[in-house]
Amino acid sequence: MRFNTLRPGSSLLTSLQNLTLTTTTASSAARAFSTSTPLATKTISLQKLPSSTVPPYPYGPRLLYKQSNHGLYGTTRIRHGHNISEKHHQVTPRTWRPNVHRKRLWSESLGAWVRTRLTTRVLRTVRKEGGIDAYVTKNKAARVKELGPGGWKLRWLVMQTPAFRERYAAERETLGVQGEMPEDQTDLVHYMVDAATPGPLSAVSREIMERRATQMIAEEFALGEEAEMFEDGAQYEEVHLEGLEEPAVEDKRLS
Repeated sequence: MRFNTLRPGSSLLTSLQNLTLTTTTASSAARAFSTSTPLATKTISLQKLPSSTVPPYPYGPRLLYKQSNHGLYGTTRIRHGHNISEKHHQVTPRTWRPNVHRKRLWSESLGAWVRTRLTTRVLRTVRKEGGIDAYVTKNKAARVKELGPGGWKLRWLVMQTPAFRERYAAERETLGVQGEMPEDQTDLVHYMVDAATPGPLSAVSREIMERRATQMIAEEFALGEEAEMFEDGAQYEEVHLEGLEEPAVEDKRLS
C-alpha cells in the first residue's frame, strides 16, 4: 500500500500553513435571542364570550343556519338551487354554503386578538371600516342586524372599554349632548376577556363576579314601603270578608 505525501511547495501544504483561526467578538456577532419580555397579548374566542352579562340581542337568535349565531356571518345563509344537465336537462337539487374562514383579528380597545369564524364578505367590510372595533360599533340598524348574537356580544364588550368610553364622552361634548353617561361597567371587561381565554378564571375575575353577585342579591331583597311600616311600629290589620268562611279542618286518621 502506498501513501501520498505532501511535498514542500505544494499548493495544499501552503494553504494549510496559511490557515489561521479567527475568533469573532461578542460585539460583532449577531444576537440570536432577545432578553426583552414579549408583549402580554391574549387571544379570546368569540364563541366563548359569556352571554349572561350582556343585554339580549334585539333580533333574537337565528333559527336558520344556527352556526351563524357564533360568528360573523353577516346576512349570508345557505342557498338552495338546482343543477340542470345540458344533454337531458335533468334537474337535481344542490346547495351553496357560505365561504367561511377562521381568522384572528386585532382589537385596539380590548388590547387582544379576537378569534372567530367569518365570511369573506364580512372580512372585506372589516378591512374597509378600519378594524374589528369600528365594524362592530357602527351605529346603524342594518349593521346591528348583520352582527348576529355573536357580534352583538363583542359589540357590547368593546363599548365597555375605557378607550371607547373616552371617545364617546368626547363626541358627546363636541355635539353638546346633555345627560349622564351610561353606567360604568369596565370591571366586566376583565372578566369576559378572562372567561373567553383558555384556562381557569383568575382571582381578579372571581372577585369581580362575587362582588356583582352580592350587589344583585342586595338589590333583589331590598325592602321598600314594608320596611318603613315596620320601622314606624305599624302592623297589618286583619280583614274579614262577609260571606266567606274559613275551611273546616278535618281530622285525617289512619285506618
